[in-house]
Amino acid sequence: MANEDYYHVNDLIILKKKHSLIKHITEQLPTPEIHGTKVWGSSFMIMDYLKKHTPDAGSEILEIGCGWGLLSIFCAKHFDALVTATDADPHVFSFLDAHSIINEVEIDQLVARYEELKIKDLKGYELVLGGDICFWDELVDPLFSLVQKAVKAKVGKIIIADPGRPPFLELAKRCEEAFGGELLDWSITKPRKVDGNLLVVES
Repeated sequence: MANEDYYHVNDLIILKKKHSLIKHITEQLPTPEIHGTKVWGSSFMIMDYLKKHTPDAGSEILEIGCGWGLLSIFCAKHFDALVTATDADPHVFSFLDAHSIINEVEIDQLVARYEELKIKDLKGYELVLGGDICFWDELVDPLFSLVQKAVKAKVGKIIIADPGRPPFLELAKRCEEAFGGELLDWSITKPRKVDGNLLVVES
């Protein structure tokens, strides 16, 4: 792989869109339909948080709205975590598979919408994570319901990151009032400068 085709962040190899493998997936397979066509920045804010608040080795972690799954791969690689990546769009998983192979980790996969995940599906997870997943007003209710179910399932911590879009801030406000969630200002400089917020809910 030529350097201009990929980059390293947090010890992960991340392929650029012009890499031959990504171009092959893009040209030969169905296109993701729910904004799953690239790596979004908020996942890197969660990675930065987890480097400072390290999960126990072997933790069970669920990433919701995983897209290309770099956050899942980071958790599997750095914390030896047992990770399940879920997304409503089945077409994102080819990109996740490519990055899993290159980064030498295995990630379980599940196609599901937020509202399809039940309390029993969330039991046993220490962390539920999601970056850039609350970008439409109509996502606030199903994500609030998902956080509520995760709290009832006694998930240790739920972390959702966003640059600060109004739907996310509405979700954060509701979670602060209902579950004592905390809205943290967060900023990173790699792989690029991203300013935003982390919603952290502990159950």
